[in-house]
Amino acid sequence: GRRRGQAPGAQYGFRLKMSPRYTLPREAVIGLLEAYCAFEIDRIVDSKDFESDARIYWENQGLPVSAERLAKSRLSFENNFRKQLQSGIPNYADFRFKVTAEEQLQTNFVIVTLVGAKADGNKFSLKIPVLQTSLGWRVVLHPEYDHF
Repeated sequence: GRRRGQAPGAQYGFRLKMSPRYTLPREAVIGLLEAYCAFEIDRIVDSKDFESDARIYWENQGLPVSAERLAKSRLSFENNFRKQLQSGIPNYADFRFKVTAEEQLQTNFVIVTLVGAKADGNKFSLKIPVLQTSLGWRVVLHPEYDHF
């Protein structure tokens, strides 16, 4: 059968590409959190947008980037993230989260405020950047905001 964290079809030597299509920014954040809580590496990876992460990275460096370098960076970002998850997925089982705000900075760029509480009662707030792509809304890395 299928192992924990394994995508459908993986036990048969192939992976069904079923990227989640989020229609709202908050759905992208909640979907990513749910994937983390289920320890589903493929779903976590599919919930992110590594092409936008790579583009934002190079834009923040102030350097021009070719299509080839962007493609290589996207692949590198995804592979490194996947390896990081394979060595240990953060366990959010003892956390409670709630979306408390959405700030639309651009038509396709929203900051979702997520308030979390640990089992011991300690609270924290995260500002998660979400970008609308051709595949729907995706959580992205941005140097000015939080990530998980």
